[in-house]
Amino acid sequence: MSDLRQLLGEIAHCPVAKAIRLGDSLVSVPCHNVVSLQAGKSFQLPEPWSGQIDIAPLLFVSSNPSIDELEVYPDESWEDGKTIDFFQKRFTPEDGWVIEGRALQQMGTRGRAVSFWGHARNRAREILQREVTPGVDFALTEVVHCKSLKERGVSEALDFCSERYLEKVIAIAAAKVLVVYGKHAADAIRGRFGSVMIPLEHGLSLISIRDIPRMLVFLPHPNRPGPKKTLEASVGDDGLKLIWAHMMKLTGLS
Repeated sequence: MSDLRQLLGEIAHCPVAKAIRLGDSLVSVPCHNVVSLQAGKSFQLPEPWSGQIDIAPLLFVSSNPSIDELEVYPDESWEDGKTIDFFQKRFTPEDGWVIEGRALQQMGTRGRAVSFWGHARNRAREILQREVTPGVDFALTEVVHCKSLKERGVSEALDFCSERYLEKVIAIAAAKVLVVYGKHAADAIRGRFGSVMIPLEHGLSLISIRDIPRMLVFLPHPNRPGPKKTLEASVGDDGLKLIWAHMMKLTGLS
């Protein structure tokens, strides 16, 4: 848990983002754009992950977190313990940060249900073949950790941020299956691990990080227009069976 807390704090209080905010960084730093999009006094911290990444058997990897300026969300004024609690227990109803996909707002109300979270939940159901508990059965992370709308600033920051943190996040995760959403996340994964990825049938791949075999499933980003984005539509029934067999072998699911 100490390694997890250290990494969570390292990402949430990224020194590069802090230097950009303070004006102590060159404009040429690749993540200058995505950090500078938050121009207000209150800066929503980079998002390390959401959910209990140290126990969740599934990890969804996407481009970068979207920003909701009305959400109750960690900024530089939060104490470390509260920030850790937020990211680890974001989807735990008892903690109240997110309930049924709706985030707590600063006025005490709930925002709209986040469709991205709902999509991840449905894909987790496909894999685990049962009802799932967000934050326990699956966690979410990104290849660029600073927040923006519509992936602004992601393409410039992609290589820089994923080189700093991507392998560390996956290494600390318990996940046996990584569901990779969209082109940006796929490019980061292939850029970091392409040389050691083992291709499998049905578009699946395998990598080993921290001596744990992790199956890679590449899906279109759920917010992009296009054909149905279920796992079955992407990898077929036989691909789903391979994913399930991998989960059973490593976790003892039945």
